[in-house]
Amino acid sequence: MENELFYGSICITDLLEKLKNKHSAFTKAANGKIYCNINVWKNVEPDKYGNSMSIQLNSHKDKREAEGKFYIGNCKKSEYGGSQPITDKEVSAAIDDIDNSDLPF
Repeated sequence: MENELFYGSICITDLLEKLKNKHSAFTKAANGKIYCNINVWKNVEPDKYGNSMSIQLNSHKDKREAEGKFYIGNCKKSEYGGSQPITDKEVSAAIDDIDNSDLPF
């Protein structure tokens, strides 16, 4: 078996919303950094968009039933077609949103 490269995207907007709502997939480490625990599912067959993997928040085992499955992104085998990079204005706006949020830490 050889290594394979997959690419995809994660919805930062959904991540921030779940972080603000204190989803159990988020933890704060001793180094002060926030981590998001995920599950990556490799599908037997690609979906109608060619995605062969799905990314899901990994809830704490005590909260899995209450929080349910929440998908944050998808991946496909690398045949990179080139999405457009984020602009400086969009980066600034995203950082402002994070800086002005009511994050629980």
